[in-house]
Amino acid sequence: MGMSRSQACGHLLFLGPALLWLPTGIVVFTLVRGIVPPRDANAWLQLAATAPCGLPLALAWRRLRKLRSPAVAIATARLAMALLALLTVVAVVIVGLWGPLPMAVVAVVISLPAWAITLLRPRRR
Repeated sequence: MGMSRSQACGHLLFLGPALLWLPTGIVVFTLVRGIVPPRDANAWLQLAATAPCGLPLALAWRRLRKLRSPAVAIATARLAMALLALLTVVAVVIVGLWGPLPMAVVAVVISLPAWAITLLRPRRR
């Protein structure tokens, strides 16, 4: 079975922010610290390499939106994921000196609690 047009559109609308939140967060974090954005192409390529590193947390956030849980539980989980996103940005900036692979590993490891929130939640009866 194929995907409907609305489902395909929904996936595309999700994919843009899901890929851009981490590189955007890194740029904002460096600007807040008073560091000028990079001017050479190599630094921008390394920043672009962080885009897929934000997918695990974005996918967990998307799964959370589809859960049918009490509003307080959802709000608490969203707050936890927002804190994980902030932690991810800071950790990726620090580990970024070692290259794209360590950045990806750190982003995935930090997203594990988000997956625990969405996958190991108590089931409603």
